[in-house]
Amino acid sequence: MNTDYPHLFSPFELGRLTLANRMVVPALTTNFAEADGSVGDGLINYLVERARGGFGAVISENIGVDPGGRVMARMIMADNDSYLPGLTRLATSVKAAGGVLIGQISHAGRQTRSAITGQTLVAPSPIPCPLNREIPHELTIPEIEALERAFVDTASRLARAGFDGIEIHAAHGYLVAEFLSPHTNTRSDAYGGSLHNRMRFLRNIVRGIQGRLGADFPLIVRISAEEFVKDGLDTAQSIEIAGLLEAEGIHALSVSVGVYESFNKLSMITGEPEGQWLALAGQIKATTSLPIIGVGRIKRAFVAEESLAAGQIDLAAFGRASIADPHLPRKLMTGQDENINWCLSCNICLGRSSRPECICPVNPLVGREALHAFKKAQPPRQIAIYGSCLSALTAAWIAAERNHNVTIIAPADQQGGMQAWRANVPGQEEHGEVLAGVQRRAVIAGVQFVETLPETLSFTDHWRVRSYQPTDQNRLAAANAVSSFAVLAGDVPILKGQNIVAVGDDLATAEAALFAVTQGANVSLVTTKRAIATDGHPGYREATKRKLLALGANLVVGVETDEMGMSDVDLQIIGKDPTLSIRDPQAWKMPDGEASAILSDAYEPGAFTTCVYEAVDIALGFDGP
Repeated sequence: MNTDYPHLFSPFELGRLTLANRMVVPALTTNFAEADGSVGDGLINYLVERARGGFGAVISENIGVDPGGRVMARMIMADNDSYLPGLTRLATSVKAAGGVLIGQISHAGRQTRSAITGQTLVAPSPIPCPLNREIPHELTIPEIEALERAFVDTASRLARAGFDGIEIHAAHGYLVAEFLSPHTNTRSDAYGGSLHNRMRFLRNIVRGIQGRLGADFPLIVRISAEEFVKDGLDTAQSIEIAGLLEAEGIHALSVSVGVYESFNKLSMITGEPEGQWLALAGQIKATTSLPIIGVGRIKRAFVAEESLAAGQIDLAAFGRASIADPHLPRKLMTGQDENINWCLSCNICLGRSSRPECICPVNPLVGREALHAFKKAQPPRQIAIYGSCLSALTAAWIAAERNHNVTIIAPADQQGGMQAWRANVPGQEEHGEVLAGVQRRAVIAGVQFVETLPETLSFTDHWRVRSYQPTDQNRLAAANAVSSFAVLAGDVPILKGQNIVAVGDDLATAEAALFAVTQGANVSLVTTKRAIATDGHPGYREATKRKLLALGANLVVGVETDEMGMSDVDLQIIGKDPTLSIRDPQAWKMPDGEASAILSDAYEPGAFTTCVYEAVDIALGFDGP
C-alpha cells in the first residue's frame, strides 16, 4: 500500500457495494461495441483490463435505452433482451477480474444525427443542437412516458445481466439533461417551466428503477453542474437538483460540466489545470450528504488525494488517464509511480468518439489488450533504432517484448524527437513527462539506450526515423526565412526585440510563434484561414490563441500573406505548405543510411498518433527483413 494517498486508497460504501478504493473509470465513449450494438471481445477486453488494473469501480460508456437515442453507430444497446448474452458476458468477465461494473444508461436526444439513429431526433422542445443542426421532434406526454419506461427497462436488463449498479446520464446535453436545462426545455406543461417540472423526467426514471430493483440497488446520476451556455444550468440550479435527488434516495452524484456547444470545457487539453472542476464539485458537496464523484482532467494521484482530503469529493474519476494506463491504481498502490504511462490530454481518444474506435498514442493497445500477449519472435533479431521519438520508443518496446534485442541510438541533444521539441513550448511541458514514461516502458522491456553506435555490437537490422515536416518551400526561399520546425528544434536563435512574422495555419507554426514571443520577440502570426492551428484539436486552437494574445502577439487571420509587407521583418517563420499532406513523399525529411524499416515522427497529435500506430504494426509483424 502506498501511504502517500491514504484517502485515495481507502474503501468506500456505495449503496450495498464496497469499493476497494476511490479511483473510478468514468463512462468514456470508445466505439468498441459491435456494429449491431452488442458487446464483443473488444469492449470486454477494454473494461476487464481496467478492472485488473485495480480501479475501485468501472463505469461503462453510455448504453442505449432506445434506438432513437443512439449517439454513435457503434453504441452499446440494451433496449431489448437480444443484447443480454453479451451484456452478461461483460459483467461476468469484469467481476472475474476483480472489478465492480456500473452501467451508464443514456439517450442522446437532440445531440445526435438522424443518419445515425435512422429516426427523427426527439427532444423536450424543437430546438436544434447548434453543432448537429437538426430540428428535433418535440416529445408528446405519451412518448415521454414510453422513454421513461425504456430507461427503467434497460436498468432492469443490466441488473439481470449482472451489472453491480446503474448511472443515469443526465449530463453533457443529452436527453435527460435537455429536460433539466432551460437552455433546451421551453415546455409549458408538466415537464417544463419550474425546476420541479423539469426534474419530472429524471425523477420518474429514478423512482421507476428503484421500484424495479429496490432502494438499495446502487444508483448514480451524472449531471453537468455548469453548462456554460445561455440559460443553461449553473451551480445554483445544480445544488437544487442535488437536493432533490438526495431526497429521492440515489446513492451518488457525478459532477461534470458542459454540453456539445461548450465541449472544450469538458475535454480539457495539455497544459490546462488538472482537476479544474473539483472545486465546483465541492460547492455541491457542501450542500448535500450525497457522495460526489469528481471529474475534470484528473491524472495525478495527488490531485485526487488533495480533493478527497479537503472534502470536495468522495470518489475521483480518472478518465483519459485510465485509457493511457489501465494499471494506474496498481502502480500507485505498489509505489511504481515512475512506471506510469501518463495521459497527454491530446484528446485523440475523444476525437474518435463518433468515428472508428478509441485510440491513444501513449497506449496504442487500448481496445486491443489481447495483443499484449505478444507473439515471440523466433529467432530474435539484433535491431538498432536510430532515434527516440514516440513512435520509435513504442516500436522498441513491442519489439523487445517479442524477444528481439533492441538498442536505441540517440544523442542526448536529439532524444524525444518532435515531441521533445514540443515540450519546450509554454504549456506543453507534459510531452516531456510522457516521453519519459514511454522510455521507461521500453527499458523495462529490455531496450538498451546509447548515444553513439557501439562498436562492440553487430546489428542484423537497422530501423530509422523520418519526420513529417511539410514546410512551404517557396516561402522558405526568402533570405530571412526559417521553418517553424527549425525554431521548435532550437536550431534558430530567437532574440529579444526581433520583429518576426510567422506564416502558416498549422499547429507547429502557431506554437513556434508562441515560443518566439516568450523569448521576447515581437511576433505577428499570419494565416489565410479564419483560425490558427487548424490541423490541431479545437482546444489547442483556443488555448494557443489566448496565450499569444495575452503575451502581446499580433494575429492576422483570413488574409493573403502576399499582401503583408515584409520589409521591416527580421525573421520569417514559415509553416506548412497547404497543398501537402502526410501522404505526400515530399512532406517528409528522410534519414540517411540503410534501413530494414522506416518509422515516422510528427508534431501534431493526430499525425504523430498515426505514426505510433504504424510503428506498432511494424514491430508486431517484424521477424526479419
